[in-house]
Amino acid sequence: MMNAPVPLLIRPAPALGAPRIAVVIPVHGHCVLLSEAIESVLSQRAGFGIRILLVNDGCPQVETDRTCRDHARAAPERITYLRKPHGGLSDARNHGIRYALAAWPSVEAVYMLDADNRLRPDALAHAMAALDTHPDAAWIHPNIDMFGMSWAGDYGGEYSRLIHTVMNTCEAGSLIRRCVFEAGIFFDTAFRAGFEDWDFFLSAAGAGFRGRNIESFGFLYRKRAESMLARSDREGEAIRRELRRKHAALFSPRGLAAAEQAEAPRYAILLTDRDEVLLSVDPDASDARRIRHADYEAMWWRTQTGSSRHHAPPITVVTTGPVLAALRGAGLLHSTLWWLERRLEDAPFAALEMEPQTADRLDWSEGNIDGQRPSRAALVMLRPGVMTEAMRAPSINWIGGIAAEPCALPLHTVCLRLPYELCPPGGAFDSTVHDLVALAARYRASPYRAAMEHEWEWRQPGIPWRARTHAIAQISTGLGTPYPRLAREGRDIGFILSLNDTAGIERAARNAARALRQAGQRTHLFVIDGQSCPYGAEWRAAFDSVTFLADPAFAPWDDGSSRFFGTDITEWSRHGDQRQATAMLAWLDLVVNVHGGAIAGVMGRLKAIGVRTALSLHHSDRSPFQRMIGNTYLGLAFEDAYDLILPCSQRLADWCHGMGVPEAKIVPVPNAPGFALPPGAEARIAARRAARAPTAPLRVLFLGPLERRKGIDRLIPVLEASRACLPVEWRIAGQPAAMAEGVDLPPALRTLLEPPLGTPEALAGALEWADVLFLPSHHEGLSLTVLEAMRSGVVPLVTDAGAVTEVVREGQNGIVLSQSHTLPEAMSALAELCRDGGLVRRLSAQARADMAGRDWDGAVRPLLRRLSEFRP
Repeated sequence: MMNAPVPLLIRPAPALGAPRIAVVIPVHGHCVLLSEAIESVLSQRAGFGIRILLVNDGCPQVETDRTCRDHARAAPERITYLRKPHGGLSDARNHGIRYALAAWPSVEAVYMLDADNRLRPDALAHAMAALDTHPDAAWIHPNIDMFGMSWAGDYGGEYSRLIHTVMNTCEAGSLIRRCVFEAGIFFDTAFRAGFEDWDFFLSAAGAGFRGRNIESFGFLYRKRAESMLARSDREGEAIRRELRRKHAALFSPRGLAAAEQAEAPRYAILLTDRDEVLLSVDPDASDARRIRHADYEAMWWRTQTGSSRHHAPPITVVTTGPVLAALRGAGLLHSTLWWLERRLEDAPFAALEMEPQTADRLDWSEGNIDGQRPSRAALVMLRPGVMTEAMRAPSINWIGGIAAEPCALPLHTVCLRLPYELCPPGGAFDSTVHDLVALAARYRASPYRAAMEHEWEWRQPGIPWRARTHAIAQISTGLGTPYPRLAREGRDIGFILSLNDTAGIERAARNAARALRQAGQRTHLFVIDGQSCPYGAEWRAAFDSVTFLADPAFAPWDDGSSRFFGTDITEWSRHGDQRQATAMLAWLDLVVNVHGGAIAGVMGRLKAIGVRTALSLHHSDRSPFQRMIGNTYLGLAFEDAYDLILPCSQRLADWCHGMGVPEAKIVPVPNAPGFALPPGAEARIAARRAARAPTAPLRVLFLGPLERRKGIDRLIPVLEASRACLPVEWRIAGQPAAMAEGVDLPPALRTLLEPPLGTPEALAGALEWADVLFLPSHHEGLSLTVLEAMRSGVVPLVTDAGAVTEVVREGQNGIVLSQSHTLPEAMSALAELCRDGGLVRRLSAQARADMAGRDWDGAVRPLLRRLSEFRP
């Protein structure tokens, strides 16, 4: 806020020439040192006019007023004296700036000089010449030459907004163009404890302005043991919090990633099969730079001369074009870079090995292979500084150990097994360690290497962060290793799963993701535990990428020390190290937690940094005493951390509302059949149902894990009794989890048991065969198996569990059994269906009709509408 007008105590004499520069000197204390500052400006050798504004910021010392008056009277044609009530340093500067802009339209730039600092005679001429030479520069900032406690710091090199987030690279004593102030950028008076210049230049950069350093500015900074800067350093964290709050977009993970990509790419990806180096944070970014290897080599050597002016990507990646293309095609490129970069915390080298396999899966293992076996790396990543160590080593032997047999250096290796069609061409992915050694030998033979042995700068490196730009986002956000992906136009949606392969919840998530992807969204799979996931064509069609959290400290479900209505609140969700998991997801637009257990603990942090969060809900579990527990209650415990709740049925939506979730948060995404019918299946199903003889044996199918939740204790007696007295044929397909629950499977069931049906073709074939689906669950959500069976004209014979009765209507398209009398009702229903072929045909036809048009494209439309209402 501008201060009220105050009397101008000493007005300037008539101008001798239109000034190009106004020098603003705020004064509050330093009344004796002030004279040195004034005389250093009066002594400037410049071929243009310079005006000095002394701004007395309500200094209580009489000597300050007397010194200002004396100088103004001595040089009235060059000095203007202003006095104002005390408002702080920012307010005093702003007061002088506004006066200068109004009084002298000819002023092109304003220089800020603190009362205890001074200038060499040619300083302003040098700075103005730099502005004239570089019209794109909005301010010229100096190197720091200190006197008192002497030190000379080099603040040269390209201006970087990224680096500016962790240190103040632009001294207030800078020459600033008029246009910056005319854009409304002034010093923030809220920063009374210091760092107001840091904030000012961040604001200017945020408005699109950029500064430039010059070597011989001629600025002299008085350094004392106690000063305002020393006080600012002591209160630094509080002031930095205010900087992060004010410049939240820049300090966000997205803002920092964008700045890193534009100014200081993290990775130099050296493609050894071609003369190309990719410089980028996100290898798929449109502005990723591609340069010749010779140009990169010169760039790298410039960073080895002890200067902080130059930047080269701190992390070196060595691979080939086919490997990079294969990882990109498999949706694994970004996750691989993130995975290996994290492992550099524990080893100087991290590598990826790729092994083809026939299974449509992704499997991985990892560990340090030092001294165990040779490396077959397709890609090697080097910790920052390792290449410098290799250059300073007495011989090539040290880094050559990475290609020894066995490997003779710490090499953390991730071995990724993936389908054959996703691997690079044969022979293109197993010799990278040899390429790395050859690269090191080339650099060691460079004529530039001798430069490492000499000191080339008399100033100290002032910007050490230029060599550690990869760490800035991690430190500024307090998160883990930043995920190397930039925000783009459109929407990126992440699905978090703790995979159980063929479980209905995972299939529902996969189908919802596929529908969203077909609607133009980008979808990404995040596997938070385990070392494997399905990755056949149907999974690849659903997701643009896949990432494994691969965090040994993470456990999705554990025994917590506290409970919410009987459900354990996991320790990790409240007290675990959540930095890596949060960083993994921080770049997304929307995160959907699909029964991820402890991962609920990061949702509040994600929401705080602008990521929309959603919880996908499917069913409750039961305690041994039949109390409802599980993910639904865990969701309620963390409900405040979610923007949206996505129940799989209207019944579950009503339950959420009844349990206190606001209606506006609830967006049902109703389950639909989990796979598309194979070509020709519709016609075969219609023919099969029409041709079924009324007296034919009733074909009964059970699909799913053989566990208590699915009613294994009910299936066994119904199976045995029906086979003894009814004309039925049974098929049972599923994983025998019952044995782990202490249920002994009888010989009759063991004989019938088939492995889980893991492909759409197998499921469709089983459903074409069946007349009846028997599902005697104790508790359910809205079973995909029931929906798929009904679509194929299979009569559902199911217990009243979860939201089943939303789709199964008793006596119309199926038969609903009570939970209390399941066994006699099931036997009675089977007997009725065996007797009445017409009933089977009628229920079958209605089930098929009821499923017509029920698909995942329609299921996700309400979610897409809601997402369109969110502001970016």
